[in-house]
Amino acid sequence: MRLASEASAADRILIEQLSTSDPRPIDLSALEQETERLRTHSGCRSQLDDPLLQQFVERQLRVQRFRAELVADAGRPEPEEVEAFYNANAANFQQPEMFRASHIVKYVNESQPEEAAMVGIRQAEEQLEHGAAFSEVAGSHSDCSDADGDLGEFPAGFMVPEFEEVIRTLEPGQRSGIFRTPFGFHIALLRSKKPAGAASFERVRSDIERVMLFSKQHETYVRKFSELRAQAEIQFVPASYAESSHGRPS
Repeated sequence: MRLASEASAADRILIEQLSTSDPRPIDLSALEQETERLRTHSGCRSQLDDPLLQQFVERQLRVQRFRAELVADAGRPEPEEVEAFYNANAANFQQPEMFRASHIVKYVNESQPEEAAMVGIRQAEEQLEHGAAFSEVAGSHSDCSDADGDLGEFPAGFMVPEFEEVIRTLEPGQRSGIFRTPFGFHIALLRSKKPAGAASFERVRSDIERVMLFSKQHETYVRKFSELRAQAEIQFVPASYAESSHGRPS
């Protein structure tokens, strides 16, 4: 365990030494942006003054550049490799039952009691009954009118049970009556549903490419860094020796 931790520490030090010894400057705009981000979001102003913070950020950016350039020639997986991987592992690529729905909702809360919410949802239902388009009614009546009430595509189990129970009774293109969830009163329109089953190659292609690229980069990084480590002169100095050489504090 100790040998492994020492080797890991040595690798970190070697990476910092190699990256900081690179004479090329760091992009100033990237340096300023990351420094400002840390200063704003991490409370660093109270812990590091600006010069120290900027030095820390520059060191991190140099390490990132070193790592990125080390794997730059890893190469993206070929389309044939990606498809072959999918075909060999198709049983592992499963997708849950998927729905796409829209809704009109009137929230029940402190500012809108149940009676007022019911009046509002009934007005929306009345307009639907008279032939108004669902998206138009959602845009003008719903308390959640973003995208005209379109909830997009979501997997089974994503919505609250009361909502999912209703849309499961619908066929694509059908809408529900008024129903209640913990949020308030809704009217839902089921736009589409897909059964659970094997995910198509097109659906998972980008995920496979990303994993295969990471694997190639990791292999390249390990190989190249092993070569750099073999060329470096690394010495482990026991703490007791270091203390005796530099003197113990009194």
